[in-house]
Amino acid sequence: MTISKISHRYLPRTACTIEPWKNGLGSTDIIAEERVAEAPGEGWDGLVWRLAATEIPAALPFSDHSGYERHQVVIEGEGLYLDSASGTIDLSEALKPVQYGGELKIVSRLERGAVKVLNLMIDRGLAEGEMRALATDAAAELRTGTHLVSAVAGRCRIAVDGAEIDIANGDAVAIEIETAALIAVEAGSAVVSSVYRI
Repeated sequence: MTISKISHRYLPRTACTIEPWKNGLGSTDIIAEERVAEAPGEGWDGLVWRLAATEIPAALPFSDHSGYERHQVVIEGEGLYLDSASGTIDLSEALKPVQYGGELKIVSRLERGAVKVLNLMIDRGLAEGEMRALATDAAAELRTGTHLVSAVAGRCRIAVDGAEIDIANGDAVAIEIETAALIAVEAGSAVVSSVYRI
């Protein structure tokens, strides 16, 4: 579907592929990703960015993702802390995104049981990005780039420059923007993961 200079593609959670963590201690559901043209279709070689959902069931060391910037947000549960030699990253509240380097040696700490997170991983040499959580009646401007809107905490309805899109809980929509546009959340809650090629 194309509206002016905006196009979108629906990403149902049932279409996610499952890939083991690099350290083999868990697995992740891949929602969407982009690779350089000549790269293989799996693994980390040639990966520009990836959005994935991951359950963290216990205190575990995170994989080394040197060269990638990580954006992360808790979408189910609460009480997650990420401990490293340089300090603690506070993810204890749901829908409060954080950003940190993939090279950090991290061990997760759970104070209220298992959690589920969204991870946006971006190769620093190829792109940059951000992650925002928007609740009902919130709005934000989308720059030129790729924007992945994930419905969390139930069904979500968004409007992008006035065009409405319904997203089932756990599903996402990939929106390509050629010129700046306004996104508004009309119902539910959404996490917007944005990628800008450099």
